[in-house]
Amino acid sequence: MWDHLSCVQMRGAIAVLSTLCKRFVAILRCCDVESYVNIGRLFQEIAPLEKRIDMHIDLLRRDEFREMECTSDINKYVRSCLVGKFRRNWL
Repeated sequence: MWDHLSCVQMRGAIAVLSTLCKRFVAILRCCDVESYVNIGRLFQEIAPLEKRIDMHIDLLRRDEFREMECTSDINKYVRSCLVGKFRRNWL
């Protein structure tokens, strides 16, 4: 059952992910060439995450959105950004 608390949790997770993405873009815009190349190596790790986000957007457009799955995925992305390779490389 989709309730108010779940909606708030999903919006909070999306807001955190949005902030992380904006920070990533800001770093890419002003980093030196060597850092840019090193960050580019993360593409293989980022691509599946991007694909899942695109899937959730597509499901939303078709009115088939799965709220709990989206919330779970976004929480995984945020955790991976805050504790994984992403953090060591650009946070």
